[in-house]
Amino acid sequence: MSLRTKGAAGAGLLAAGMLALVWAYNYGGGSDPGLLDRSGPAVTWALATTKLVFNLASAGTIGALVLALFALPHCGTAYDRALRFAGWSAAVWFISATVHTYASFLFIANTSPWTGPSAAFLTYLTQIDAGRAGALASVLAGAVAVSCFRVRSPRLLAGTAAAAFAGLLPLVIKSHAAGGTDHADSTTAIFLHAATAAVWVGGLLALIVIRGVLSTGQLGLTVRRYSTLALICFICLAVTGTLGALVRITTAEALLSPYGVIVLAKCGVFVILGVFGALHRRWSITRMEKNPGRRGRHFAALAVAELAVMGAASGMAAALARTEPPARTGAEAVRKVGAQEFVALLPEPGLGEFISGWAPDPLWSLVCGFAVFAYLAGLRRVHAAGRSWPVYRTALWLAGIAVLFMVTNGGIHVYQGYLFNAHVLTQTMLTAVVPLLLVPAAPLTLARQTVQARTDGSTGVKEFVSHTVNPPLATLRKDPVLIIFVLAAALITIYYTPLLDWAAAGQIGYSAMSLLALLTGCLATAALTGIQEPGLTRKRLLALAGTASLYVFGGWKIVEKAPAMELPWYTAVGKPWGLSPTAAAEMGGPVMWATAALWLAITAAMVLLRRDPNSRNPLPRCGNSSAPESAFGHDALKARGAKHDEGSNQQAAGQRR
Repeated sequence: MSLRTKGAAGAGLLAAGMLALVWAYNYGGGSDPGLLDRSGPAVTWALATTKLVFNLASAGTIGALVLALFALPHCGTAYDRALRFAGWSAAVWFISATVHTYASFLFIANTSPWTGPSAAFLTYLTQIDAGRAGALASVLAGAVAVSCFRVRSPRLLAGTAAAAFAGLLPLVIKSHAAGGTDHADSTTAIFLHAATAAVWVGGLLALIVIRGVLSTGQLGLTVRRYSTLALICFICLAVTGTLGALVRITTAEALLSPYGVIVLAKCGVFVILGVFGALHRRWSITRMEKNPGRRGRHFAALAVAELAVMGAASGMAAALARTEPPARTGAEAVRKVGAQEFVALLPEPGLGEFISGWAPDPLWSLVCGFAVFAYLAGLRRVHAAGRSWPVYRTALWLAGIAVLFMVTNGGIHVYQGYLFNAHVLTQTMLTAVVPLLLVPAAPLTLARQTVQARTDGSTGVKEFVSHTVNPPLATLRKDPVLIIFVLAAALITIYYTPLLDWAAAGQIGYSAMSLLALLTGCLATAALTGIQEPGLTRKRLLALAGTASLYVFGGWKIVEKAPAMELPWYTAVGKPWGLSPTAAAEMGGPVMWATAALWLAITAAMVLLRRDPNSRNPLPRCGNSSAPESAFGHDALKARGAKHDEGSNQQAAGQRR
């Protein structure tokens, strides 16, 4: 039965994918040969077919790895089978990426495939961006395949999963011309769309593969964990798909074009997949848990049908990548011409423009949305358990997420792609201002109180926090002076490495810079504002003094070298606002000094006002202090809980006596 289920799942996935590909490729005109085409129909169809296999194989690899990392115990037959499936999928991924790269070369060179390889192909792989992207995708897929067969450690496997996700980037970037400094491009949306689709499709396929070796109780638990991942993927796909479609389809005529019709068909398939997901969560999982002896037969039957629908979506996606989008006209064409034409439409930057501007970023919009939902869900669990949670923490969290959303989606984001000083403002806001609101909200404490620990050897939220977040945070708290070196390394990376050019050139680099700045700022703020321990006040003040010197020096170097640092922005858009002071690159230095001074002043006040255990006259604390009780509010709450438990035990002992 299990073997028949696997065969039906694989056959349905491939057959539906090929049928949808043939329809969409013919209907969209992607299969039509050009007037001077000498490569032939074999190359034309190889491009689309290998792209479909590429999508499905990469999904099998990524989905199985994610399932092994977050849903399965890190030992046993199911874990090993998931990794073997990921390895074989990565091997197919490597072959499809290689063939797709060669077919792309033949198509671009307009050469028949029967002439055989030539020296021009080597030039294509080493000197042409499209060829280098294809070669890199093949190399990453091959490395992931080898790693899946040899690696078993969860930490090394996490690195393998990261490499697998990175393997999607080359072809994503190649499929989108992210030129200039236009951060409204859809590179990040395309990558998120591909990555979440891979987790969703590949995770379900891996579940079918390992279903037979999961114990009765473990099957239902694994399916429920996968269902949570699938729901997250569904939301991400809805957001990124909508934003990606709006970039290319802006009129009714465009919607009725072949490209638009294929997009509409994909939307219909997506709705059907949403219905399948609802049936899983409300019907098949419940029946599986009520009658575990049937080993999830209802789930398997529903999953096979769902995989066929997923295959159809993958086929249309592969055809859509080779379909010409509708042409833009009028004002829309201005932005397509280049950054210089578009930036001329923007008003001179100022405080009003930074506040009122709007440029949605799919990654950070999703991050902010999930952050608010997760915190409020944890708050609900706290109240359901009869415990209290300080209101000020919830207010700080919501305020911090609001500021984060404004920085990454508002006017600062608009001008960050065109002004170096806006880039500096983005980095300093994420390093200094946002963490001052997020860290005192104690999100890790909330997670510890509301998320259950896993006992089957798998890794959940609680285990991830304990093994990944706590060790570096504990090290920084014990020796706060190390924060100076952490911040220095982050500043050097952001301003004196190729990341500066990448952040100016497109969303991928911008997102990496933003994530680095935010994580560094949260670590520094958490380590400096934790619960006071003997001898830490002087170390923290020393760390603050060193950090102040670091930012003074960093701001001075920005003022001194502003023309050179401005080069990626200047090359793309010049100086559209002339000698306006608000557009001057040298303003980056004062921006860094101002935001760093705000962060240092507030952090120093929090350090000085905290009670020192060695102090003879500690400052009184009344009621619920607004200062954070630990790096993320955990230690003091733990101490209070221990005192509460001790008092409860004494009271119970008295009652027994």
